[in-house]
Amino acid sequence: MVSSGSDSNNSRGNASTERRADRWQRVHHVALIGLLVVAFVSHAFNLFNYPLYLGDEGIYLEQAWAVLREARLSPYTYIYDHAPAGWLVIAAWTVLLPKQFFTFGMALNSGRVLMLITHVISVFLLYETTRRLVGSRSAGLIAGVIFSLSPLALFYQRMLLLDNLMALWVLLALYLIVSNRDRVVTLMVSGLVFGVALLTKENAVFFSPVIGYLLYTSVRGKPFYRFGLVGWAFCAFSVVSAYPMYAWLKSELLPTGSILGSSPSEHVSLIGTLVWQMSRSQGSIMDPNSLFWAFSIERWWPKDAALLVAGAGATAVNLGLGLADRSRRRGFLVASLMSLAYIIYLARGSVMLDFYVLPLLPFLAMNVGILFGKTLDALPWRILSVTILVLAIGIIAMVYIQGSQDHYTLNLVQVQAQQLQYIRQNVPAKAVMVIDDDLWVDLHESNGGEPVFPNANSHWKVAQDPAIRDKLLHNDWRRIDYVVMSNKMYEVLKQNDETLVLEAYQHSRPLARFEKGDVEVEVRQVIK
Repeated sequence: MVSSGSDSNNSRGNASTERRADRWQRVHHVALIGLLVVAFVSHAFNLFNYPLYLGDEGIYLEQAWAVLREARLSPYTYIYDHAPAGWLVIAAWTVLLPKQFFTFGMALNSGRVLMLITHVISVFLLYETTRRLVGSRSAGLIAGVIFSLSPLALFYQRMLLLDNLMALWVLLALYLIVSNRDRVVTLMVSGLVFGVALLTKENAVFFSPVIGYLLYTSVRGKPFYRFGLVGWAFCAFSVVSAYPMYAWLKSELLPTGSILGSSPSEHVSLIGTLVWQMSRSQGSIMDPNSLFWAFSIERWWPKDAALLVAGAGATAVNLGLGLADRSRRRGFLVASLMSLAYIIYLARGSVMLDFYVLPLLPFLAMNVGILFGKTLDALPWRILSVTILVLAIGIIAMVYIQGSQDHYTLNLVQVQAQQLQYIRQNVPAKAVMVIDDDLWVDLHESNGGEPVFPNANSHWKVAQDPAIRDKLLHNDWRRIDYVVMSNKMYEVLKQNDETLVLEAYQHSRPLARFEKGDVEVEVRQVIK
């Protein structure tokens, strides 16, 4: 009889524990939905007005345009400066839209909507990957909130950038490994996805050692151990190999003459461009005048010093904890190594642009989430830990929203819209124009009754592409009719010594100028 009573009490106790666990699980599901709503709203609000359209956004969009309209990887000579998976995705997305490039107004808005969707999916993957790495929903929530509301992430993630797409594929590859339930197919899909990440932006290769370590520790000791490792690597390689195969079929794999002396302008080749890219340097972390320090101090720190400091600190602590007990704290070690791998890439001294920091941000957020979330989980009372979690998320939200006012209130894009409208109303359709890439698709794609400008060419190609500089313009500034200046474009022209465009600019007069704060764009007519 006593035994029966004990069994009954144990059953009721187990049932009560299960009900509490189910209740907390439902709470976290609601919290996850709330997180995704926050991710969507924070990036969608004022999306088409801020930040200013970037020339690099226009480059990726015009390459997607070339895929759809010309069945080419670029409207100009393709020099293998980036692998094409990113703008193939952009082209596929554009096909789905009812009005394609002009579904949301100006052409780049279609790409920014894609970035919005990319961000929401990335937040979900960040939450799930973090949760599964360390077994903490709190860690996933904190990481997701930071990644969604960080002013640094908001600024760059709204832009149509290959880095955003690459980060999405890397997160998906990680998620598929940590969510694998002894299914080899899942691991092989992860390999395929990481191959796509590499073909979206090549610097994803810096994540490969850490992902390889995670894969190895996940399958070690299992019956499919060797098959899982080889299958993952084969799938990744099979995707990546399509790129050199494409170059080989076009007789553009190897450069003519010496590989070490090659540059994209001599003979278009994949290997030549890779060697040229790797030889370029603008100073490493050891050089106080390098772009790493310039961007860190002038661009990244003012936008979100909190994430940079907290992320770096959490990365260091998690690395120490992970190395101290790799079996039980593998997730700490993997998260810290993912951050360190990309920090090494940024610090090594190659050519950089300010938005190259993008793929680092989710992993800084992941490290902060893991360190803080696991600390909360260690508290003896569940109610206390949840209360602190809610308060922490509220404080993060208030601080970040206060620091992101420009993201939600400023309209900088209006000057570019006014510039585009002026060109359409006042510049002849056959005029030869030098432009930045932000307006390229708007000027080349047919949009109802608006004029199309087939002779509007990127200033980069006027300076570097022999097909434009020599064959079309005969290296003569007098063949240029208009120079369309984007914000701070003159500094870029001088920095890169774009002589032909500078000569046209110096012989031009302003027709229209549009300003907003310190942003200024112009339309100038060349006087011959």
